[in-house]
Amino acid sequence: MKNKKVENIITAILAAAVLITGGMSLYSYLSEQKAKNEYDAIRQEAVVEDPRVEETEEVQVKNYPDLQIDFANLKKTNPDFRGWLYFPALDISYPVVQGEDNNYYLKHSFEGESVNAGCIFMDCEASADWSDRNTFVFGHNMRDESMFGSFKNLLKGTVSCKEDPYFYIYTEDKVYIYEIFAYYETRSTSDRFATFTSDASYDDYVQWATEHSLYASDVDLSARGNIVSLSTCYGSAGTKRRALLHGVLTETATY
Repeated sequence: MKNKKVENIITAILAAAVLITGGMSLYSYLSEQKAKNEYDAIRQEAVVEDPRVEETEEVQVKNYPDLQIDFANLKKTNPDFRGWLYFPALDISYPVVQGEDNNYYLKHSFEGESVNAGCIFMDCEASADWSDRNTFVFGHNMRDESMFGSFKNLLKGTVSCKEDPYFYIYTEDKVYIYEIFAYYETRSTSDRFATFTSDASYDDYVQWATEHSLYASDVDLSARGNIVSLSTCYGSAGTKRRALLHGVLTETATY
């Protein structure tokens, strides 16, 4: 009789665990879907890639995708908006924000909704005009490969950026064009998340990055162009492992 009671208790505990786990999974799924729907709507309303050229208009060759972005509406929706990140090789196209700290946008969307996917955000201490020598931008590694979830494909080697090694930051009057020169796995506590105090420290930083990179780039770093470093978690939840990707500014285009 006692064994039967113990079996019943264990069965009840296991059933409760299954229900709790299932509930958490459902909540996570719904949260991710909510974020996906929001960002899909933002892209549809605020961003258009328009390759059309009027017959009477002189064709101007541009070194960047010609996105038509509604900056006024984006800034009205969220005053923390700092630019639009477009990374074609990984199908990344999101607004970038900057909070008062680096915690809020981990769990809040561009429109301020509470979602697991959060928002793509630049470091809270970075210059809002992208003028720092190394600007860090963070995003979640989502299971559905939204946000920065597709970074894992680069590190696993299932996707390559060799054919299109660029990402772009669009602001109201400029497009910043960055060429990827390194990506690798590191830890959140490493000195990879450092700023530069001198040309020597810049050179040491990029030398280490290129030597440890999973990607071989021939971009010229001697001009010490400003860097944007994209970072996301890598591995299981709660881990200190990070995927870090660096792009160096090769051109600034004016609208």
